[in-house]
Formats: sequence, structure tokens, C-alpha cells
Amino acid sequence: MSHNRTIRTFLQSLGFVGLLGSSVTSFAQNRNPGEGEIQTGEIDIVRERKINLTTQNRNFEKIPASQSARPDRQPLKYQFTDQKLLIAPPQFNPAVTEMPKSQNDGSLFNSEVKAGAGNYGRFLLEANVNSRNDLPYGLSIKGLHNSTATGPVDGRNSGTSHQLIQVDGRYSGGSMKLTGSLGYDRNQYYFYGYSRAIETPKREDIKQVLNNFNVGIGIENTKKDAVIDYSIKTKLRSLSTFTQANEYDWGTNLKATFPITKNFFAHLAGDAYLTQRNDSLTNSRNLFRIKPTFQYRTDRFSVLAGINVVNETDNLNALSKPTHAYPVVELDLMPVEDIHVFAGYQGDIHRNTLASLTDENPYLAPNVRLLNTEKVHDFYIGTKGLIQGGFSYEAKVSFGRYRNLYLFNNSGSDSTRFSVLYDQPQDNGFSNVINVSGQLNYQHEDIWRSFLKFDVYGYDLKQIDFAYHRPTFTATWSNTVTFSKKLIVGTDFYVITGLKGRNLNSGVVRTLAPIIDLNLRTTYLITDRISAFVSVNNIVGKNFERFQYYKQQGVNFLAGVSYQF
Repeated sequence: MSHNRTIRTFLQSLGFVGLLGSSVTSFAQNRNPGEGEIQTGEIDIVRERKINLTTQNRNFEKIPASQSARPDRQPLKYQFTDQKLLIAPPQFNPAVTEMPKSQNDGSLFNSEVKAGAGNYGRFLLEANVNSRNDLPYGLSIKGLHNSTATGPVDGRNSGTSHQLIQVDGRYSGGSMKLTGSLGYDRNQYYFYGYSRAIETPKREDIKQVLNNFNVGIGIENTKKDAVIDYSIKTKLRSLSTFTQANEYDWGTNLKATFPITKNFFAHLAGDAYLTQRNDSLTNSRNLFRIKPTFQYRTDRFSVLAGINVVNETDNLNALSKPTHAYPVVELDLMPVEDIHVFAGYQGDIHRNTLASLTDENPYLAPNVRLLNTEKVHDFYIGTKGLIQGGFSYEAKVSFGRYRNLYLFNNSGSDSTRFSVLYDQPQDNGFSNVINVSGQLNYQHEDIWRSFLKFDVYGYDLKQIDFAYHRPTFTATWSNTVTFSKKLIVGTDFYVITGLKGRNLNSGVVRTLAPIIDLNLRTTYLITDRISAFVSVNNIVGKNFERFQYYKQQGVNFLAGVSYQF
């Protein structure tokens, strides 16, 4: 894709967002009053796509609530996410439909144990034990074992195993909240992407184990009208692998808001990361970030401006410019109630660590090169809001220029392992990425919840021919329906296209088959405490490849029971 073509595509995408925004605005003006209103609050997105909005009106929220907000109105229940360049492999393991939230609110029903089994020798055991929610202190303990004895290739050579234990604590007193966490996560894989023409290797020779330890503490303000709103969190993550690599990553994050007047605020964000990876060599890599911004906001308008200063160090890689300064500008306009039009311009450094890369692709080769990706600048424009009939939406177009854009591709020395490639033009040029994204959400009381999201990507690389193992299109459509508060039925539909991989020995570039995955999950509430569940994944039955030569499981199921106490 040429640079001119990239710009033309971006301009056409802007027209798409503008047309969508004007259409939605016209529709929203005819919406019946009282159907819903955007309220401030922090939005937490968890793995099961539940959206939790806190009840505190924190100053960290950049989009203010309308003064006409009434307590009898329901908060907006949908995702507003910042665009991320990362495309992690979707989770195709069977998911278990959760009990209705109303079942968990009482102090007697906030803990649960699950047990299940399925084909491929799958065994699931999960426990979530939580203290009462109405106390100023609390403790949460989660344990998980989820394994398959066999897989899609050579039986036990492609099995998987995942264990997790996580302990979280909290204490709220006065105007602050203290939190702490301690956890261990173990994932066992096998490098089963080998050629069928060779002799079947022994399991121990292709084994990979990723051990993650984490410990963290945090303190934050909980007073609604505090003079200074703040949050300080620090966390240490330790990763060790079966291939004799380890990494220590210690990060501390600060957020603070200083109200100056009723409508004018000063924000300060800061990060400090100390990272050391030990493989054949010791790689010490640190990053420090400070981001002061000022914001003026009213009920209908918000403008934020500031600067993002980032300093990075690396003892193995020469950095032409270790310190960077990027302007930050964000605009938000609400032309009609509950409809926002926004735009922004910013730059940043995205940290690439051994842990973050193995989170995306667990089949990495030893001694992969670690470089951070610089987002030289990112311009975006979009619209989001709440529309008639329980629908909410977001549409966004972004155009970004990057240095050291990273990709995954099979290694030349061993095609079962993946190298990390970086697009590094000799003239110090940029990799251009266009992204058009949209999402539509629907909720009808507590009966039906639906979530549809898509992303379209365009890549203009300078040194590498193709954006290996990065998709050009992804889509997710999830639905959950509750019948008579007894039967819960959920569906998940995934589509990923445009993946390419290259065999460095033969030079052949291969376009992987589109990933089309349909999952079905049901839960039946036998009693107030006991339920039975069944999940069926990959109903289409295709052994698709998210990464070249790694076929995924075909049709797989999981059935079991859960008990709440």
C-alpha cells in the first residue's frame, strides 16, 4: 500500500465516521426522553466482557455527566476503549456462562465453585471465594485448573494446561482505599507446529512452560469531592520459562487530578518501569513517563491539552533518541444529549517486554529481540453515544505512524518457534497503520445483552513486505439471553481474516484461511445455589491457524456443574 493510497483511505474513512455520526445524531434527537444518559464513572473491561461502572464520580473521567442526570436513570452499559494496536489471539477455550448478577449480590451467594469435563481430555476446576461486600475490608481468592490431555496434532503433543491462584485484598477507610494482590499463573504448551514429514518428537523436547508471579499494592482516593483525586499503584511481575529465560518487570503508576476552578482541571500521570530480561544475554530496559495535561470541560464540551514526555533506556540496543516529547490534544463535543463527537492527537512509547509478547504468542523462540514501539503520532476522530431502544455505539477512525512496529513470523532456524520482527526503514521512516473500528451494543433489561464489534486495518510497511500474523479484519458478536431467570444461553461469533505467514527457508508467503468460530454456552439454574452448564466451541469445526502451522482444536465441548455459597 503506497503512502498516497493510505492517505486516501484515511480520508474516506473520515467521511464514513462523519456520515455515521450525523445519522446517529439525527436519530438521537428523536429519542424519547428518560431512556438513558451517560454518567461519569470508570469503565472496567474484564475477560468475560462484563462492564462495571463505579458509583464514584471521579475526576479522572474526561467526559462530564450532564447536569440533568437523574438517579433513577440507568448508567450507560457499554465499552468505550482506547484503540490498541495489539492483536492478541482470541481465546477459543470453552467459556462458562456466569450466574445472573442478581444471584451474586447477596452475602450468601458471592462465592462459587465449578467443575467440568469435555472432549480432548479437558478438565476444569475453578473456585472463587469472596468475603462479604458490605464490610470496609475484603478478601478474594481465585483458583483455576483448566487442561486438555490431547490436542489437534499428535494427541498429547498438543495438549495444554493452565493453573492460576490469585489473592486480592482491599480496605476502605476514611477517604482512601488500599488494595493488594498476590498471584501465580502457570501455562503449559507444546511446540507442535512441526512438519508431519519428520519423526514425531518427544513431548519433553517440545515443551514450553510460562510461570508468572505477580505482587502489587495500591492506594487511591475514594472521597467524591476531594481537593486532589489520586491513584498510586505498583506491581512486580516475574516471568520464567521452560526454555531458561526469565524477566522481572516492576511498574509504578500515578494518576492525579487537581481542580483549579469548577470547569478547569490539571491532570498528572506518571509511570516508571524497571525491566530486566535474562536469556543468553542480560537485557536491562527501563522506561519513565510523565504526562501533565490541562482540561476545560462543561456539560457539552471538553478540551484537554498537554505533553507526554517519555524516557527509555536499553543496555543492548542503541537508542537514537532516548527521550521523546509528544503533544496531547483531545476534544469532545456533545451536540445532543448522550451523543459525543471526539477527536485527538497524541504520541507515546508502547513497551514490548518478554511477558507482553508471550501473552500474545506463547510460541516464541529463545533470545527474541526486545524493542519498544514508538507511536510517533496518532490522529483519531469518532463518535459514541446512547441511542433509542437500549442501543449504544462507538465508531472511530485512526491514522498512526510508528517506529519499530513489531510482527510475529516463524523463525528460519526452527519454524515451530516465532521470531519478533520490527519494521525499521533504513531512512528512519514510519510504518503507517489505519484502523476503522465500530461497535454496537444492545441491552434489554436483564433479558438480552448483545455486543458487536469490528476492526479493519490497513498497513503501509517500509522494510517488511507484509504485516505477518496481523489481521486486516476482526469481528466479534456476543449475545446472552436469560429465560425466566432459569436458563441462560450465550453465543460468541468470531471472524479474523488477512493473516499471512512466511516460511523463511522456502520463501513462500502463505495466506492463512479465515478464522470463523462459533461458540454456544448454556447454564440452567437447578436451585438458587446449584446450576449446570454446557459450552460448545468451534461449532463450525475448522482447524484454523491463528499462527502458521499451529492448528486449533475442532469442535470441543465442556459440561459441568457449579455451586454458589
